[in-house]
Amino acid sequence: MSQQEQKALDSLYALDNVLTINISMPKSDWEAVRTEQPKGGRCNFDWTDGARYTWRKATSVEIVGTKFPARTTFTEVGIKKKSFCGSISSEKPCLHIDFGKFRKANTAVAAQLMGSRYLTMNNSIQDPSYIRQPLGYKLFEMAGLPYSRCNFARVFVNGTPIGQGFAGVNSPGVFVNAEPIMPRYIERNFNGNTKGNLYELEHNDDFVSGRFKFIGVESLSEFDDKADLRFAIDHIDEHGLAGASEVFDLDQFIRLNAMEFFLKHWDGYSRNTNNTYVYNDTTAVAAPGVDNVNFKMIPWGLDQTLQATRHFKLDTTGLIAKLVRNDSARRAHLLDQISTYRETVFGRAAQETVLTPMILKMEALLTGLGVPNVPAELGSVRKQLRLAGSAGYLCAGLPDADGAYIRDDTTNDCLHASNTEGIPKDVPDPVNFEVVHRPRPTVVDDSDLWCFDDLGAGKSVTSKAFSRFLHASSIVSSQGNKLLYTGPANNSESAEEFSVVPLDSPDKFTFSGYFNLVSKRTGLSTRFGTDTTPSGKPRVHQETGDFKLFFT
Repeated sequence: MSQQEQKALDSLYALDNVLTINISMPKSDWEAVRTEQPKGGRCNFDWTDGARYTWRKATSVEIVGTKFPARTTFTEVGIKKKSFCGSISSEKPCLHIDFGKFRKANTAVAAQLMGSRYLTMNNSIQDPSYIRQPLGYKLFEMAGLPYSRCNFARVFVNGTPIGQGFAGVNSPGVFVNAEPIMPRYIERNFNGNTKGNLYELEHNDDFVSGRFKFIGVESLSEFDDKADLRFAIDHIDEHGLAGASEVFDLDQFIRLNAMEFFLKHWDGYSRNTNNTYVYNDTTAVAAPGVDNVNFKMIPWGLDQTLQATRHFKLDTTGLIAKLVRNDSARRAHLLDQISTYRETVFGRAAQETVLTPMILKMEALLTGLGVPNVPAELGSVRKQLRLAGSAGYLCAGLPDADGAYIRDDTTNDCLHASNTEGIPKDVPDPVNFEVVHRPRPTVVDDSDLWCFDDLGAGKSVTSKAFSRFLHASSIVSSQGNKLLYTGPANNSESAEEFSVVPLDSPDKFTFSGYFNLVSKRTGLSTRFGTDTTPSGKPRVHQETGDFKLFFT
């Protein structure tokens, strides 16, 4: 591995290393770059006749980081527009920059100074928060999967921020600088192996004969005839899942599939057969067989992840996803992986020690860059991160002995097992205690954690702190609401049996992350209310209706 270049790239893509890129080129050439339309037309996923855009020559490109590199200027640099569908823009175009495209001497200099000759500037017009790509790639890194290093850049052409002066352009000049899938990327993510073949899957592309001719082979591949891809497609067609397991690293795919679920990556492979690269992680040969084909998937295009309007879903649009979900053993493996990531990548510790500090840092950087509405935009992403863990519980198994918070979407409070609020019939010597709600404490308190187990036709809900069971009472408060309390096991009339009913969940593989907690005894739902206990604490009681609860 090129350790010096990798170290330079680590510095280049450090989150707090905001780049400033000054492009100088003839105005007419920039207008040609900016306004160029993709060959074959927008959103033409069946294009096979070469590159969609034209490389043009910038007179010079100056690059300077707030921390790395020092001010450096390259002459005769390649500039090309990118994107041909969702993020295409003539006002604020995404860009490929290749320092060695027209001047070969730049290649070695760029590699020495920055680690690579390539940069990719994404306009983030589909993500006004600007954080979904760097955050998403960080999550893939935490999951042990291929990922791009990523940070932010300001890009100017002839002294003007790209997009300035055009109506509707969000944050002129501000781009997401995402590491492109080039040799150093492959080297880092595949243990130094750069001897395989790389392919890009765009919408509708899949491992089926009808899409073979449309799947593009990338220039860094050892062979460009797609013989290994042809073999894999035919092998899967003949042998199904068994064949797929011989030409794909299915364990790696299951990990990626689980992450697509958590990130709501509706525009990735499993749900849209899009925004995915596949790398044959072997030493490529001219006549491949099962011993020379080991495809692994690479996620890309994360700017539309973690959207509030989408669901957490295990989809089967992609053939490999369909084969996995339709097989009981592989599906169980997938659910186990979701459970694992729920506790690790999306668990409380990761949220508090890794993700929250990262989001706070990005908030400060983006505010400094002049991005509007940063707190609101980032708040929406934070909420989706919380719901991701909840969806993981609803999909792959409810909280066990470790417990989880039960929280309410309206108040954002958590369900609290009181040890002081005796229910009226027990006072002054209570054995049963009302449940109330309160803000989630900054330090974990077991009285806010709840464990689930099978009980009768439903589930028991037990306080981790006191091992007391949640009980749906027939006692009515002075405000007319039936109480909930915790107490010793006494499942008379199924009073301690509850159903966890996912909300807005059209099938068993699709989740909003929200649920209703419903008593079997009364048929009523759990509600975080304004009704108070005698000491003034807000009650959690039973009521008719759907109330958006979630786990964290």
